[in-house]
Amino acid sequence: MQEPRQEDKPIAGQLVTHLRAQGYRLTRARKAILGILEQSKYPLSASELHVALQRAHVAADRVTIYRILTSLNTLGLVARLEFQEGQIRYEIRHGRAHHHHIRCQGCGRIVDVMLCPLKRLSALVARQTRFQVDSHALEFFGWCPKCQ
Repeated sequence: MQEPRQEDKPIAGQLVTHLRAQGYRLTRARKAILGILEQSKYPLSASELHVALQRAHVAADRVTIYRILTSLNTLGLVARLEFQEGQIRYEIRHGRAHHHHIRCQGCGRIVDVMLCPLKRLSALVARQTRFQVDSHALEFFGWCPKCQ
């Protein structure tokens, strides 16, 4: 049987391949976290991941979860996001289009904004400061239709 091509694999499968190439072991907790983040429609906090892991009967304490998330972020596989709510959230970065978010100030709902008006601004900032701009963050806050 022929091995599926990289682009045909689900994102978590691609991430697993990337992790192994970087010398990381594929633990049950790492695999479960990648799968949960891949299936989630919005960024998750470490606490939400902890609950999801418990539901999936995967043993991982909060320290292990934070350690895994930190290494996945360092490898550029997940994005670390702050929404001014007092916690850090994470989402799969690898294999996803660049995007931003909007968060409802009432219910906390988070929605992807699939556009980026900052490409020209990033180039201008790079030219003006002579920095190499690696990334940027733009977050919107407002009231969803239910909370208006």
